[in-house]
Amino acid sequence: MSWKKLAFVSALGTGVIAVVLASAADVPQLNVKLGLWEIATHPQVNGNLPITDEQLAKLPPDQRAKFEAAMQAALARGAQPRVFKECMTAEKRARGFDAGSGQSKNNCQVTLVTNTASEFESHRECVTDDGKQSTSVHFQVVGPDHVSGTVNALISHGTKTMTVNSTMEGKWLGADCGSVTDIEVEKTAP
Repeated sequence: MSWKKLAFVSALGTGVIAVVLASAADVPQLNVKLGLWEIATHPQVNGNLPITDEQLAKLPPDQRAKFEAAMQAALARGAQPRVFKECMTAEKRARGFDAGSGQSKNNCQVTLVTNTASEFESHRECVTDDGKQSTSVHFQVVGPDHVSGTVNALISHGTKTMTVNSTMEGKWLGADCGSVTDIEVEKTAP
C-alpha cells in the first residue's frame, strides 16, 4: 500500500472530506452557514489491506511483521468514531470542499450526481499503478446549521479490497472560528 493510499484512508477515518470537482461550475451550492462546525464521523472499515502478497513477500520477515502490525493499528485507529471542528469559509465552500486528497486530477474521473442547496452527491474513481479507488460522497442539509451525510470508499489492489464507509453529522457552533483555521480533530467519540 502506498503512503498516499494510507493518507487517503487515514483522512477518511478522521472525517476529512475530500471532494475533487471537475470545474468551477460544479461548486456545491449547499445552503450552510459559514463559521465553526462540529463534525462527528462514524467510519466502518472492512476487508483487507490493499497490498499484494508479492509486495509483502519482498519485505524481510521482521519488517513485514512490523509493517502489518503498524497498518492494522492505523486502520483500527481510522475506524474509530471521531469528533472534529472545521472552519467553513466562503473560499473553502467555493473550492468544493477540496481538502486535498493527494490524488492527481489526471487519473481521476469525477461525476457530479446532485448539486442543490439541500443536497450534494458526487462520485470519484481514481486508477493508479497500485490499483483503484472509488469514493462516493453524499450530504444533505437538514437546516443551515445541521448537515448529515456519508462518505463511502472502496480501495482495491489485485484481489484485495478494503471499504471505508463513514456516516457524519455536522452542527454549526457559531460564526467565529476562533483559533480553528481549517480542520482539527477534537477527540475520539465514545
